[in-house]
Amino acid sequence: MTDKAKKIMQRMNKRQALKRLANSKARNHILDQFNRENLDDVGPVGRDQEIKVLKELNEMADLESKAGQKGRGG
Repeated sequence: MTDKAKKIMQRMNKRQALKRLANSKARNHILDQFNRENLDDVGPVGRDQEIKVLKELNEMADLESKAGQKGRGG
């Protein structure tokens, strides 16, 4: 394949990739596939860790709701 043909194919592939990313369903599929290939498997969480995670999630939710109240002028 000539260099010119290679460049044209690369441009076509980029355009197709951009079209796929513009489609939310296709984008989510691509990201999900990427994450599955690149993330480590998660093991079971122990009882003490469960409680710690739940506390942290609750704290984050509280901070988010307080930030939302401040944003509304409260």
